[in-house]
Amino acid sequence: AAERLAARLAEISITAPSIPVLHNVDVLTHATPNEIRHALAQQAAHPVRWTATMQALGAQGITHVVECGPGKVLAGLAKRSIDSAHAYSLTDGEALAATLAELAAA
Repeated sequence: AAERLAARLAEISITAPSIPVLHNVDVLTHATPNEIRHALAQQAAHPVRWTATMQALGAQGITHVVECGPGKVLAGLAKRSIDSAHAYSLTDGEALAATLAELAAA
């Protein structure tokens, strides 16, 4: 799967992100398109380093985490990984509206 993903990623245009993106395969940021392609392909064949990623984000001063999609598992894990983190789960439109209101007030 990683090899097929790498071949597909080689065919698409990737630009450097305007903000740092921490990849959970190696808990590092990658700035060049080739580094990003490699990290994405590696992620398909390696375990996610969720706790280390969350701790690295916390060390960088991240205080709010937003989980997009169904379920609330990742938001719960984020709360346990980052001391005093505020975590939100966007499970539906109502949750999105409540999260946006809370973030605007923060």
